[in-house]
Amino acid sequence: MVELKGFKVNKIDFENRVKPGTQLKLQNQLNYNMNYLNDNKTCVGILNFRLRDESANPFECKIEMVAEFTYADEERADIHVKSFDQLFPFLRQLIHTVTAVSGMQGLMIPTIRLNRNTVSVNSNVPEGSDNSPLN
Repeated sequence: MVELKGFKVNKIDFENRVKPGTQLKLQNQLNYNMNYLNDNKTCVGILNFRLRDESANPFECKIEMVAEFTYADEERADIHVKSFDQLFPFLRQLIHTVTAVSGMQGLMIPTIRLNRNTVSVNSNVPEGSDNSPLN
């Protein structure tokens, strides 16, 4: 079992200088990493998301979020996917809210599902770092 204990937004960068009525062709970039801490099966997920117009219109939204999770005895790939599934809805809502209050129609990005079989787990990174990005 993986359980979200809390999250915070470290950074939001938003630019919307497109002319009203401009048709945007949005594309996103996503990076999600996990850091495992020594204390009581705790890990921290770091989510970096970028939404931009592929036609180079002046529209971009970049968000960095961190979240703390606890987990039971599960493989790291499963922890990675399950923690992302819990954090992602907050990212979707944040993007919707930011775009809605910026004078444009609120954007609701599609749900993204990670594939457990494509998650890369770096076993060379030692467990036990107490330097949580939440601090």
